[in-house]
Amino acid sequence: MPIVRKLRSILVFILAFLAIHLNSCGSSSAPSPTTPVVPPSTGSIVNGADVGWLTQLESMGYTYVDSSGASMSALQILKNHGVNTIRIRTFVNPTITSGVLGVGDNDQAGSIALAVLANSMGFKIVIDFHYSDTWADPGHQTTPAAWSTETYSQLQTSVYNYTYGFMSALAADGIYPAYVQVGNEINSGMLWPVGSVGATTPNGNNFTQITGLINSGYSAVKTVSPTTQVVIHIASISNLSDFEWFFDALTAAGGKFDIIGGSYYDGPSNITTVAANLKTLAARYNKPIMICEIGHLYSDATGSYNDVQAAIQAVNAVPNNMGLGVIYWEPEAPDDASTGNYTMGAVTEGTGKVLQFTTAINAF
Repeated sequence: MPIVRKLRSILVFILAFLAIHLNSCGSSSAPSPTTPVVPPSTGSIVNGADVGWLTQLESMGYTYVDSSGASMSALQILKNHGVNTIRIRTFVNPTITSGVLGVGDNDQAGSIALAVLANSMGFKIVIDFHYSDTWADPGHQTTPAAWSTETYSQLQTSVYNYTYGFMSALAADGIYPAYVQVGNEINSGMLWPVGSVGATTPNGNNFTQITGLINSGYSAVKTVSPTTQVVIHIASISNLSDFEWFFDALTAAGGKFDIIGGSYYDGPSNITTVAANLKTLAARYNKPIMICEIGHLYSDATGSYNDVQAAIQAVNAVPNNMGLGVIYWEPEAPDDASTGNYTMGAVTEGTGKVLQFTTAINAF
């Protein structure tokens, strides 16, 4: 065990001993088991990758080689190229079928297993709660089947209990995520129809109810891990008016969040607009900002490299250190039938399901 890890283990033991000893002297109540002894450090800028498909891909026989041809795990290759953060999505009761990629192996057990692995390798962790049994995005925010008949107040309780339970399970493994997303690309709300917003959704502009649901998730996260930063994530960071409409209404309704998150799939040609929007949004809401998802054509490795690097530079240029980082969505995913021909990974596929990372990941 390296000397730094030994010292850290000793420090954690001493702090835990002192906390228990002082508590027993001054109070009859036991210390909270969900309070981290050593809070996580979010540290430097987020150079991230969302690898929610990775466990399923590996079980389906895919293996990885670096751009140099060296064979190793996908996570190790990403780490070697500067990725320091792993984003992990999770669903309430997803359908997981062996040999079928679907949403990935991302029920609570699968998501936590991936988080444990990534944490053991030194990555910071981002948890992305979809609050659905399947993909949640601007066009799909389907309430989990188990919650489908619940009222607004019941859904608030379900969101809190589910989030609290997941975070507590992570804490039991010693993991306190640097960031948590309460919802995924929630431009049109979440948990339809109760938490929907926007003229084309079933419930109209009901920011009171989506705010209540968000705040339930926020409170659950902070109860378990006060240092974890909560991200509210919507799509299309290049569309400033959508962001201002959503976050103006959410803020007016008393929405609780720490960070603004956006998706960016426009490609390198639109970075000037995105860079300006990042600065405008950080200043308007006085909140840090992050690009939670980015992707470009795997077949254009140079363009993908330029896209990610330009996004990183744009985030770094946000004044007052309010730009937090960039997360590549599924760089380890191949363009074949297993992924529905997903074209925005950062690998090419050779014979025998061998995936070679392209030079796009050098952007980190």
